[in-house]
Amino acid sequence: MKIKVYFLVFVSSIFSNLLYGQNSPYAFYLTWTDDPTSTITIDWHSNEMEFENLKFRKKGSEKWLEFESTVLPYPFSQRLVHRVGIEGLEAETAYEIQFSGLDSIYFFRTLPATLNESSLKIAIGGDAMHQKGWLEATNKIAASYDPDFVIIGGDMAYENGLAQNVQRIYDWFDAYSKTLVTRDNRILPCIVAIGNHEVVGGYYNMHEGYEQTNEFRYRLAPYFYSLFAFPGQPGYNVLDIGDYLSLIILDTEHSNPVLGEQTRWLEKTLAERKDVLHKIPIYHVPAYPSVRDYEGFTQSLVRENWPPIFEANGVRIAFENHDHAYKRTYPIKNMQLDQSGIVYVGDGAWGVDPRDIHSVFDTWYLKKAQKTRAFTVLTLEGREFSLISIDGEGNVIDSFPESPLLMKKD
Repeated sequence: MKIKVYFLVFVSSIFSNLLYGQNSPYAFYLTWTDDPTSTITIDWHSNEMEFENLKFRKKGSEKWLEFESTVLPYPFSQRLVHRVGIEGLEAETAYEIQFSGLDSIYFFRTLPATLNESSLKIAIGGDAMHQKGWLEATNKIAASYDPDFVIIGGDMAYENGLAQNVQRIYDWFDAYSKTLVTRDNRILPCIVAIGNHEVVGGYYNMHEGYEQTNEFRYRLAPYFYSLFAFPGQPGYNVLDIGDYLSLIILDTEHSNPVLGEQTRWLEKTLAERKDVLHKIPIYHVPAYPSVRDYEGFTQSLVRENWPPIFEANGVRIAFENHDHAYKRTYPIKNMQLDQSGIVYVGDGAWGVDPRDIHSVFDTWYLKKAQKTRAFTVLTLEGREFSLISIDGEGNVIDSFPESPLLMKKD
């Protein structure tokens, strides 16, 4: 079986070279490791072992600048990651890029410096690719909403950290490069969190002798730590956008324990950002599941340790995944319904086979839930936020604040 898998990867590689040309990148990926109002991190994957130059200019300019790539290893593959990080950009500005070997000119947009006169739109979901076709279909719908960027809360390619699954990660990045691009060639930057299907065995406690070190975490999740510049090590991190938004990316027992260092980091990180307008945690295993057992080990661990920190520091909405369904909770505080509490949204059904849900009428915390593929478009305007959630057919299935047409419980 192993010989057959590697043969398919080899044939796919030959086909890609014929289609795109040997020196063309197989895929690209945009993200941030620092403030998105003034920076960008650009990756592309190719067979070139030496650095390549990326062409770069402010949209509307004639003269190209060229940036030399750093070359990084690509796990279990002859491909390599070429990475360019650029700083000192202007906020809310379009910049064009051209990859070596491609004629197409793409662009991205830095984010606004404030929300005083601008808004921000984010497409958010998780559990992205049971089937490449489902991933691509949802990507296209998400791109049609013209979001500023995308967040995937774990389980991107379902590669499980294994060499024999390298084609799945190839497929994920291929789909990103072809379908998370708008009609006018704007690449949508992406932020990811770690899920169980990025990790060999799913969870760190499956590995005897586990240590919270960079080396051990890399062994657990080689693709995640090699191919996604953010969050990077140790697998949880914060991305501050201007002074109005902090995205808190967390690890629900996959390559880091919930308890200990991570929870201490979370408490300190949120306390330091108490005055930030929007603080949004994103993580994989839900505290308030729509499918799994409410009393399950990881669900309970997350629920008992992180929401109290969220509540103490002004978090108003959190995004959860893992269950392969859609859900939105009532506002919750101290594990009770409370209008001043936090709304939990998501449950991870971007490109997967959806699962049967708990009864909405019989589950105290569920305001909405549905067995469907779905993602959410979150809009931030000043101090306010709103959302709509869209199913795999492009239908709006939920909104918050609620639309009168969508207020009925399913």
